[in-house]
Amino acid sequence: MDTLKKHIEQADIYFKYKGKKPLTDADRIQFTAARNYLKSVMNGRTTIPAKAWKTECNKLTIQRKELNQRYLALKAEVKGAEQIRRSIYRILRQEQWEQTPHRAQDVEL
Repeated sequence: MDTLKKHIEQADIYFKYKGKKPLTDADRIQFTAARNYLKSVMNGRTTIPAKAWKTECNKLTIQRKELNQRYLALKAEVKGAEQIRRSIYRILRQEQWEQTPHRAQDVEL
């Protein structure tokens, strides 16, 4: 996701300044940096797939939200199961304590 967002950010900068004249020094530096970045990630392709990148980013964001919701539901389920486990162990310890003799007069000889 971070890489995809970086690609989109650089493509947006590139298209913002592409064909724009005159450019200030700061704009030219941003444009040149974006162009060089995109050249390095395009692997020889000449068309920048910014629309495809944005579509992919949106799809991944939706999937991440869905997975996060599932994670939170499972986390709550595990927490509930852990509480049940602790309660069962507490009951078992209580029963075990009640069944063991505690005083000298309770011990049969």
